[in-house]
Amino acid sequence: MIPYTSDSCDGGYFRIASLNPNMGEWSVSVKILNCWSVSRGTGRELNMILGDEHFTQIQAVVRDELIDNYLSRLIIDEWVSIKNFDVSRVNSILRPVPHRFKIVFRSDTLVQSINMCSSRTYFNLTEFVSILSGIVNPNICVDVVGKIVNVRELVFVPSVEHSQGGYFELYFGLRDTECIHLECRLTGDLAVEFYDLWKHRSRNTVICIIKFVKLELSQEHRWRCTNVTGSTRIMLNPDLSITDEMLCWNPENDQVPIITRKENAME
Repeated sequence: MIPYTSDSCDGGYFRIASLNPNMGEWSVSVKILNCWSVSRGTGRELNMILGDEHFTQIQAVVRDELIDNYLSRLIIDEWVSIKNFDVSRVNSILRPVPHRFKIVFRSDTLVQSINMCSSRTYFNLTEFVSILSGIVNPNICVDVVGKIVNVRELVFVPSVEHSQGGYFELYFGLRDTECIHLECRLTGDLAVEFYDLWKHRSRNTVICIIKFVKLELSQEHRWRCTNVTGSTRIMLNPDLSITDEMLCWNPENDQVPIITRKENAME
């Protein structure tokens, strides 16, 4: 836990890094980076990823009975101030961001839009060599970027466990500037969205950023990335400097380096 110090607070707002369950009167200034709904039994839960000016990110949760009170004020890419909320530990095995705690809205939580002239981008970009070597914690989602290669056909996989009788699945690869390939597997609506977007750009070089992906082992025991329903986001040729850098880079070959896999990732 990070103790409270004078450096933990900027202009009346606390840094996300300082949030912990041992204090009840918090206020933060944050950008809403992602927002999605999750079914919980007979109800639902609104989840968000928030980021502050110091590039620290945290998960936030709005319970079912409070969603209608806040939904219109929670807009992706907008900056807001949030006051009067609880902080609790993330109990799920998979965490969308490294922060061990999450913000939990209360009935008296206050959300106000604020003016912030900031073009900051929030990426937790992870090197492919680290993923394939198995040294990245698979219990924390990461962001990846690379050139799209080897896109396979979109297929429908029959499954009695799904209400629609199955799900869509798509495999493709990303190649980084070290000529290292990372396999990606998308399922559900995101697989369809990605495939449709890629088809309109497939004649050109396409750089892809995938945010909030989880890592899994394939049947061949190689690490790959896959989407988390609701939270994973894709960006094709986004207007960012990293896209320009990768578009200007032309590898001389397409060889895939051999990566030695470690059995256990870091805790």
